[in-house]
Amino acid sequence: SKLKVHKSNQSLQFLEDSRVRVNCSVTSQTSPDSQHAVLWYARKAEAGEPDELLLKIKHSGAFEYGAYAEEERLRSRVQSETLSPRLYGLTLHRAETSDSGTYYCLVEEWLTDPDGAWYRLAQDFSGFTHVVVRQPVVKLQVEEAESNITIPEDGSIRLGCSIPSQSSKDSRFSVSWYVYRMGQEEEDEQECVFSIGHDAVFGNGNCSPTEEPGPNSRLQFERTTSDLYSLTIQKARPRDAGNYYCHVEEWLLNPRNAWYRLATNNSGVTIVNVMEQVSTLQSVVCSNDSLFYFVFFYPFPIFGILLIAVLLVRYKSRSSSKNQEGKNGAPLLWIKEPHLSYSPTCLDPPALSLHPGSVE
Repeated sequence: SKLKVHKSNQSLQFLEDSRVRVNCSVTSQTSPDSQHAVLWYARKAEAGEPDELLLKIKHSGAFEYGAYAEEERLRSRVQSETLSPRLYGLTLHRAETSDSGTYYCLVEEWLTDPDGAWYRLAQDFSGFTHVVVRQPVVKLQVEEAESNITIPEDGSIRLGCSIPSQSSKDSRFSVSWYVYRMGQEEEDEQECVFSIGHDAVFGNGNCSPTEEPGPNSRLQFERTTSDLYSLTIQKARPRDAGNYYCHVEEWLLNPRNAWYRLATNNSGVTIVNVMEQVSTLQSVVCSNDSLFYFVFFYPFPIFGILLIAVLLVRYKSRSSSKNQEGKNGAPLLWIKEPHLSYSPTCLDPPALSLHPGSVE
C-alpha cells in the first residue's frame, strides 16, 4: 500500500452561526483504480472520552451517519463532500459553541480482487484540526455620563438610556430602570421602576416594576431609535426623588433558535430632585375643579340674577305706589306758592284793589 493522507495539524476559529469547513486530502494511493472510504471523527475536550463517529462515506459512494451525529442533532447541519478524487470536505452549518473540538478523517483504500470483489487494502489518518466556535466579542457599551436634574412637583422626569456600541447587528436588548430612593444606601434596597424584555414585552425584563403600565400609568416609554431608549415619569411626586440608572442586557439568538444573554451593562446615574409645591390659597383653589368653579364662576351668574331680582322688585314697588295715589284723589304734583310781598316801584304795574262785591 502506498496510501498516505495529509497529516498537518491546524487550529481554526469561527463565530457562532457561521460555517465550519474541514478538509481531508489523500496525497498518494496504491493504484489509480483505488477507491476510498472516508470516516469523519470528532474528539471533544473531555479527557478519556472516545472519539465519536460523525459520518461515513463508503467506497461505493453511499454514506451513513454515526451515533454522535444523531445524539448531538448534527444530522441536519453536517455535510460531507467529495471535492475531487483525492480531496474530501466536512462542513458544519450554523456552528454552535458545542461544536468546538478536534476533527480528523480516516481514509480506507479499497481495491478489487481478480474475482471482482472489493477488499480493504489499507487505512490512514489525517492530521488534527482543532476547531473553536466562540460567541461574538462583547462590545456592549451603555452611556455612563452622570447628570443632576431638578424639577417642580407635578413636572415630568425624562430618563434616557443610550447604547452607543453593541456586539452584533442582530442583538436585542432588555432594558430596566432602577432607583435608589433618597436615604437608601444598600444595594438590595433599589427599586425597579420599569422593565421591557428583549421580546418587547413590558415587565418581562430583569425586574418586576411596582407600578404597572397601562392607560392610567404615569410612565411613558419610548424607543426613538434601535439604540436609544427613554422613560418619562409624569406628574412627579416628592417620593420620586432619587438616583436612577438603566440596566441593559444584550441577547442573541443561537443556531438552535434559542435566545441567550451575551452581556450586561449599566448606565451612569441620574440624580433627580423634586421641589415640593407649597400649598397656597391659589394652588388649593386651582387644584380643585369644584372649588375653582364655586369661587370664580358660579358667583357671577348668581350675583346677576340677584341684581335683576332687586331691580324688578323696586320697579314694581314704585309702580304700585303711583297707582295707589291716583286712586285716592290726591294730586300727583303739589306746589304751594309762597306769600310774596312786593314793594311798588315805577316799573311795577298799578296794583289792583279788589273789594268785596265788586266781582259778580
